[in-house]
Amino acid sequence: MKKATILFAMVLFSAAGYSQVNSGLLTTLSAIAGMRDRFPIEKLYLQLDKPYYSLGDTLRFKAYLLNADFLKPSKRSGLLYVELANNSNKIVKRITIRLALGIGWADIALRGKNIPEGAYTLRAYTNWMENFGDDYIYKKSFYISSVNGSSTLVKANFKLENGIGKDKVTANLSFTGLNDKPKQQKDIRLTIKQADKTLFKEQANTGAEGNVQLNFDVPEKSAIKNVNIHAQDMSTGADTTALIIPININRVENTDLQFMPEGGNLVAGLTARIGFKAINGDGKGIAISGKIIDSKQKEVATFKSTHTGMGVFELTPQAGESYTAAAILSNGTIKIYALPKVNTTGTALSVNSKSKDALELTIAATPDLLTAATTYYLVGQTRGVVCYSSVINFKGAEVKKIITTDLFPTGIAHFTLFTSYNRPLNERIFYIDHQDNLQIAVNTDKPNYNLRDSIGLTIQTNGKDGKPIRGNFSVAVTDDSQINTDSLTDNIVSNMLLASDLKGTVEEPGYYFNEKNADRAAALDNLLLTQGWVGYDWKQVFAPTQKPQYDAETDFIVKGHASNIFNKPVANTEVMLISTKPTILLNTKTDKDGMFTFKDFPRLDTINFRIQTKRTLNIGVNVDVFAPAEITATKNMPLPWYVNSDSIMVNYAKKKKIEWDESYDARNTILLKEVEIKAKQPEPLYLNRLLIQMDEEEIRNARPGKKPLTLHQLLNQQEDLSQMHLRLIVDGQRTTHLQFTHTTQPGVKYDIMDEPPPEKVPDESPEVLGLLDHLMTEDIKGFSAKKILVPVLIVIPFTDPPIKIERMLTYLQVSVTTNIKFGDDAIPPGDFVYRPMPISWPRQFYSPRYTVNSTPIGKDRRSTIFWVPNLVTDASGKADLSFYSADLRGSYTVIIEGTDMNGNLGFNRKKIKIGSGSGSTPAK
Repeated sequence: MKKATILFAMVLFSAAGYSQVNSGLLTTLSAIAGMRDRFPIEKLYLQLDKPYYSLGDTLRFKAYLLNADFLKPSKRSGLLYVELANNSNKIVKRITIRLALGIGWADIALRGKNIPEGAYTLRAYTNWMENFGDDYIYKKSFYISSVNGSSTLVKANFKLENGIGKDKVTANLSFTGLNDKPKQQKDIRLTIKQADKTLFKEQANTGAEGNVQLNFDVPEKSAIKNVNIHAQDMSTGADTTALIIPININRVENTDLQFMPEGGNLVAGLTARIGFKAINGDGKGIAISGKIIDSKQKEVATFKSTHTGMGVFELTPQAGESYTAAAILSNGTIKIYALPKVNTTGTALSVNSKSKDALELTIAATPDLLTAATTYYLVGQTRGVVCYSSVINFKGAEVKKIITTDLFPTGIAHFTLFTSYNRPLNERIFYIDHQDNLQIAVNTDKPNYNLRDSIGLTIQTNGKDGKPIRGNFSVAVTDDSQINTDSLTDNIVSNMLLASDLKGTVEEPGYYFNEKNADRAAALDNLLLTQGWVGYDWKQVFAPTQKPQYDAETDFIVKGHASNIFNKPVANTEVMLISTKPTILLNTKTDKDGMFTFKDFPRLDTINFRIQTKRTLNIGVNVDVFAPAEITATKNMPLPWYVNSDSIMVNYAKKKKIEWDESYDARNTILLKEVEIKAKQPEPLYLNRLLIQMDEEEIRNARPGKKPLTLHQLLNQQEDLSQMHLRLIVDGQRTTHLQFTHTTQPGVKYDIMDEPPPEKVPDESPEVLGLLDHLMTEDIKGFSAKKILVPVLIVIPFTDPPIKIERMLTYLQVSVTTNIKFGDDAIPPGDFVYRPMPISWPRQFYSPRYTVNSTPIGKDRRSTIFWVPNLVTDASGKADLSFYSADLRGSYTVIIEGTDMNGNLGFNRKKIKIGSGSGSTPAK
């Protein structure tokens, strides 16, 4: 019997259990246990070294992969995929890192032509997590600014006035420099775009105050989404880089107000607590109030939101009645919203905190359901583990259950009322807090420090009982003058215990864990009343049909299958894996299903495998390749750093700008006079124009969906390539000419031609067509496409004398650089060239050491002062850290997060004063 099943049996006979065993309930619990065994859930959290970055920075992170049930490190997955997606939902960077007992860390260099300034989302997941959908993928959005980009700040506000047939938008823009002085008398070109469509253009001057007002019309009641103002300074000698200013307008009349009855339904005669949530156009909560009226226009209740547009009120709905809410919007207008319909029959489930250590659950039903013969099951679980269960038989209008909270761990308790045939009737989630998170103390060796001073920290970790405890942690120290570490954002505690169990985005998750917020418990319950939760599909629990589509990857392996010309598996055949750099030669045999596996590889920085079988057997080889998770659009992407910036963000940009200027050695640079180009050089007769060029990473990221591309498919993706002859050059070696027809439809055809174009086009050339369909994205290191004109002499021999015609033939010359060799050593049909993503290994964080006799070279303006991804406390719960302060006065924030590897989590932050005391001088 598995551990989960044993636990459920223990619950059944616990003090919260029964006087007798119910076989139906046992069946229900067994089905829940079976689902958890088949689909165990992993939870993932990443701590980043800071919340935003600039180009040239290095993004550092620590990954914690835990089993969802008991929050212990997952041993199921040993590989983690981490992706960086831009604002257009295109993956611009993807790395693989190795996990050991659910722990791993790495970094991503934020440089390269495919990572320009803009908003990005970091995504991370294991192959196994893809079985559970997008809600389980870890996501974190941030902005990457340009170190040598805009030195202009924009304060923007927008006003919308409703009209007849069209509405008027007024945009007030104020342009200043990093020194907060207005950008005076600047000629600004303003272009309003929605995606790539231009809606409006205007020229304006900033005047003496640096201000511009822009007025434009939009269709009446239309949604204003993905609309930006592109502002370019057209003044002589100015930087003409466009500033992108998102137009952030929420139509008040489009405020979304949702009502969620506790337990799921409004039932006539049964008093219900009704949660509500008001959100504006950008998906964020907004304050709201109003009253509830019945069909006779009688007021029956009032409501008013508290935190982030959420609140709760009570209502006893009556049979035959319908209810609406008259809500007072932020502009004072009243809008009517309908409440859910009232059911004439049904059950209700209510959960309240009875005391610090107990919950009171009330199950009520309409009179027609109050029969002794009707049996219901009440099940309470946390993170998929059943902690409480009971048989419910009505002997009156309602049944009350007092449940001790000790049966549940800290986190979201999920209560479900089932019928005896396992149909869920009511559900309610409730947060239980035993305040048993790890106690982490960060102690400094002195109260404040000088510039470039040695800072010593002692970390002390204890359990709930105050006893020392071992743990694995990550520590980030950042400069408060440059980095704003918002206390309301996510951390490992709020993520693992709350946000990861809820659908969508939890606004200000840190708010619910800050003891300074007196209303946090009530606000948290309002959140759980109104936010959807993630979990198993009950239909799949009780009538399972699904099997995992994605395997758990414990380590880096190469697996695939061998098949014959009839696509049948070939058993017990030898398969060889070859690598030249580094030298690897592995042999194995296929199993009865034709499957083979290679494992136990050394550390590999670049991977280029050739996999083959005995060629005389006409056996083909296919390798299972990584299928990236589908990417979904991220809502509420951060604004550009220069739009409505706070002082800390501006200071960060200033420091980065200074660093850039200091790194520019003007003494060794000769500046040429400005030259204005007034004419365009005509294209030569022999046109040689580059249409497209892609490196290895761009090719990898071009793969849509789940499958790798062939060269054939990769060419079809490029919209710039129209119908023309194709000259294919592979690794400098020219192949046959092909007639390439660009299309996005399947079944692309190629007409094969020799060199030069012949009089007769042969109708067979399987080796060339095979090459186009054989070369995969894993085989290609890079490719470029050029449009060229080639002079061709066409001779018509059927005349006397033969007619000679000179013409220019347009070719699409595609040059491909591959990881395999063609010619005499070409990869034969049936072999497979496999280039998986190599494991990314973390680099050591550079931390300077200053001494008394050291001579300062430049100014130390680090924003990330210190980063320790793998801090382990000893048996006494202690760990020591030391590092040096930089050259900016103020304070630092120390953030430490982690786990004791046994289900307990911890988070803490501490401030350190810098440059304000009489600390010691730098160490010798």
